[in-house]
Amino acid sequence: MPRDGAPSAPLLGSATDRPQTVSARKDAYEQLRRLSTWRLLSATKAPAVLAILQTVFPGGSRRLGRSDLVARVETHLDLLHEDGQGRTAPEYVDSWVREGYLTRRDDPQHLETMFEPSPATIDAVQFIASLEEHRPTTTESRLQLVLQQFDRLAQETETDRDVRLADLQRRRAAIEQEIRDLSEGELLLPDAGTSADRLRDILQIASELSGDFLQYREDLRAVDLHLREQILSPEASRGEILEQLLAGDDLLGQSQVGRTFTAFFRMLNDPAQTRRAQDVVDRLLERDFTQHLTRDDREMLANVFSDLYEPAQEVLDVKTELYRSLARFVRSQDFRQHRVLLDLLQEAQGLALAQKDEVSTRFPFSLDLRVARVRMSSVSQHRLKDPTDPGAPVEAEVHDATTLSVEVLQDLVRTNDIDTVGLTGSVNRVRSLAGQASIGDVLREEPARQGLASVIGLMFLATQFAQEREGSTEVVGWRELDGNDYAAKVPAYYFLDDVPVE
Repeated sequence: MPRDGAPSAPLLGSATDRPQTVSARKDAYEQLRRLSTWRLLSATKAPAVLAILQTVFPGGSRRLGRSDLVARVETHLDLLHEDGQGRTAPEYVDSWVREGYLTRRDDPQHLETMFEPSPATIDAVQFIASLEEHRPTTTESRLQLVLQQFDRLAQETETDRDVRLADLQRRRAAIEQEIRDLSEGELLLPDAGTSADRLRDILQIASELSGDFLQYREDLRAVDLHLREQILSPEASRGEILEQLLAGDDLLGQSQVGRTFTAFFRMLNDPAQTRRAQDVVDRLLERDFTQHLTRDDREMLANVFSDLYEPAQEVLDVKTELYRSLARFVRSQDFRQHRVLLDLLQEAQGLALAQKDEVSTRFPFSLDLRVARVRMSSVSQHRLKDPTDPGAPVEAEVHDATTLSVEVLQDLVRTNDIDTVGLTGSVNRVRSLAGQASIGDVLREEPARQGLASVIGLMFLATQFAQEREGSTEVVGWRELDGNDYAAKVPAYYFLDDVPVE
C-alpha cells in the first residue's frame, strides 16, 4: 500500500491481464498521478525542489521553524528562478505545504510553526537516490534476507510436531558441525565485498524507517478522523464505538497501524533487545570489511538504533494526544453539539439542492447583510503591565544540583509517609493508556496530592521499576499544597510495565 493511501498496482507482465484489468489499472494510475509523490517527481522544477528539500532537511527527518526554513530556501532561490521569474521564499514554502511536499506542525514547545518533509517527499527523495546510486536491488544479500525470513516464518508456523522436531535436529546437526570445524581450526569467512553489500542492504532498510515514522503519524490521524466521523454518523455502529470509548478502550491502539507501531515501540524499548543489538553493532564496527563502507554508512551503522528513539517517541506522543482528545470529545458530550450542527448543515444542503433547479443563481434576495468594520492593527504595539508584578529580582537564588541515591529516596519515603500505593495506581493507569509513561506523564494526568512528596515517591518507584534513558532529562511540574506551581529537572525514566502493587 503506497504512503498516500492509494491501492497498489499489480506487477508488470501479469499473465492474467485482460482488457478490463488494464482499464482498471489505468484508472488506478490516474488516481496515483494525483498524489503528492507523483506530482513532485513530474513537476517542472522537480530537480530544483528536490535538491533544495534535501539540503534544507538533511536526512529527511529534521524539523525547522518557519523563519529558519524561509531563510534557507531564500539562499537557493536562484535555482527556482532560472527563467528570471518566480515567487518569494515564503510563497514557495506555502505552496509546498499545499502540494503536500511539506507537513506543517504546531509544536507547543516552539513559538512558531514547525515544518518537516512529508512522507511523499521522503519517498520521492529515496526513489531519486536509488536511481543516482545505480545499485541493483536484486542482490545476493537481499535474496538471502528474503529466504531467511521465509524459513523462519515457516519454522515458527509449522503445526506438524514431527516436521518441526526434524527441522530442529537438522539445525542442531549443522551447529554441531560448525563447532567441530572451528575446533579443528577451520574458520571460513565470507568475502569482504559480499559482507559490505549485505550491510548496505540492511542499512537501506533501516533508512526507510524515517519516512515510515512520518507515515505512522499521518495514519494515526486518519484513524482518529475516521472514528470521529463514525461517532457523528447516523448509522447504528456509532453506539458501539461510543460505548467502547466511554469504557476507556484505546481504539487507536487497537487499529492496525496502532498495533503495528505498539509492537515496534515495545521492541525498541526492550532493555535486553537494546543491549544485544548495540553489542552486535559494536562488533560489526570492529570488522575489517566495514572499511569498504563510506563514512556516512559507518556513522549510520553506529547510530542505527539511537536515531530511532526520538521519532518513535514523537509518534507515541501523537498517538497519546489523539487518544486523550478523542476521549475528551466523547466524555464532554461535545460530539452531541457537532451532531446537531451536522444535521442542520445537511438540512440546509437538502433545501438548497431542492431549490437549485427553481431558483436562478442571479435571483436577487431581499436580505441585507450588515458587515461590521474594524480597524486592524498588530497586538505587538501594545505593551501590557501587571501592577502586581514586582519585576525580576536583582539576583536569582541558585541551588546546587545534587544526586539522590536509592537509599536517600527510600529514607525520604519512610520519614515523610509518602503514599506509594496511590502513586503505584497512578503510574499503572497512565501507563496503560499509552504503553509507557514517564514521571512527567504521570504528573500531567494525576495531580501530585502530596506536592513535592509525590514527586519524590515517583522518583523512588522509577529507580526500582522504570527504565532510565541515559543522558536524558525531563522537566516535571506540580502544584504544592500552598497553591503555587513548581517545576524541576529530573532524570528521564520510563515505566514500560506495571509497577507491582505491594
